[in-house]
Amino acid sequence: MPVRRYRDVSQMPPPPPPSQGELGRRIRVVWARAAAMACFQARPGVQRFRSVEEASEAKERETDERVRQLQAARKAWTD
Repeated sequence: MPVRRYRDVSQMPPPPPPSQGELGRRIRVVWARAAAMACFQARPGVQRFRSVEEASEAKERETDERVRQLQAARKAWTD
């Protein structure tokens, strides 16, 4: 296949449109990414803590769990 060079991006031909199956797959991937990144899962109700340190530890645990979830989702996207 020959290599073609263009002086400007506007000279390049548009990419071929994806097939129906490929388009559906791409849409599902984008929706899954958006759902994983946008959902915020807070526990319902009021949480009480005995100290600021205990509240900070709880927040840190929730943050760590959220990072693990996002890493798992990212790994699923790339597989």
